[in-house]
Amino acid sequence: MIGENLRVLLWKELLDLSRDYKTLATSILLPLAFFPLLGLISLALVSQQPINVAIIDLDNTTYTNEYLGIEVSSHYIVEEFINTYRSYGVNVITTNNLSIIDDPSIDLVIVIPKGFTYNVTSINTSAYIRIYKKAALQSSAKAESIAYAVIDYLKREFSREKVGALIKLLGINASVKSFLEPIVTTTTLVTVTGGKAGIEEELRAALARILVLALSVVMTPATSFIIDGIIGERERKTIEMVLSLPIPVQLIIYAKLVAATLLGLLTAVADALGFLAYMILLGMAFGTNMFVLIDPWLLVLHSIVAFFTILVTISIALPFITRTRGIRSAANIASAIAIIGTMVFFTGFIVDYSRLASDVKTLLYFIPYTHSVLSIQYYVLGNVTASLTHIAILVILSIVLLAISLKIISTEKLLVAPKT
Repeated sequence: MIGENLRVLLWKELLDLSRDYKTLATSILLPLAFFPLLGLISLALVSQQPINVAIIDLDNTTYTNEYLGIEVSSHYIVEEFINTYRSYGVNVITTNNLSIIDDPSIDLVIVIPKGFTYNVTSINTSAYIRIYKKAALQSSAKAESIAYAVIDYLKREFSREKVGALIKLLGINASVKSFLEPIVTTTTLVTVTGGKAGIEEELRAALARILVLALSVVMTPATSFIIDGIIGERERKTIEMVLSLPIPVQLIIYAKLVAATLLGLLTAVADALGFLAYMILLGMAFGTNMFVLIDPWLLVLHSIVAFFTILVTISIALPFITRTRGIRSAANIASAIAIIGTMVFFTGFIVDYSRLASDVKTLLYFIPYTHSVLSIQYYVLGNVTASLTHIAILVILSIVLLAISLKIISTEKLLVAPKT
């Protein structure tokens, strides 16, 4: 009988949810479309944002160091900048007018001073390039990073030529690399247990951190739905009809909880799929294969964690929601609880909870959302046992909190708004 009653109540809640097109659109379609739309808009806006660079060649000469036998032309330097910038779609102009620095449309000005070719071939002096960067502009920051990439390339080329010429003059058996790179550093990616790892593991870890951050958006739709299902029905005078049925009040609340949690789960899945679509779009734009990042088990884990994270949130908020006078008060309480979860998820984005000191982790264990973060972080580290342990803790906490919430709910409080 209880199973049949629950089925009927759950069907009612799901039917109400299916008719609430605005809630479904904002909870499922919006997260699903947000990241792909963000990617497309970002790419479109970046392509429409012009970057203008001016190059001033005050040297305008070709100089040969007869001692080293090295010849350098300032025109070669200018061409290196021009060709590199144009490969990035940057607009480049050459001029001898220094007043162009004052032009608001110019993002970056590169000045090759007089005497540059002499200094760059000398063994006693260094050559200088002046860069004038417009402050507070993303376009100027990008132009500057490209300029320094070109300059680093030129540094290496001229250093090789100079050292090679000196070795030849000295007539010794030596390599250019031994002078320019006396120390060579290599980095090998390994797992936390020392096993072989590739760049895919690094990228998957980044994806996992973003999925942790995505948990912060799954709580609101579920709490909003449960608030409307209780306070909203009370204000619409429809809850009395439901409570008049010969059904335990806990069963009515349980049906609302299941429906709200399912809505939150759909939101979490939509959010994860939307983010994957965003990464795939970026990969297509930059010519890389982002499909290697897709770990089906990680997505399954994210969905399970999201489900019980939502259930914990609702279980904590439920006793307070049922005792509030109106929707606004209930929303404020739910927001306060969601803020705690959001803080945990945002810190979980930048902090490895699994690497925190034991005493700190012990304190954080009292916050249920900590187990949501740890279950994902431990999975990425390859510690499946620890991941499943924290999922189990999250499940137990959600069930215990739900049982306590259902136990202390009063039918009278549901029916009658508390007096202010």
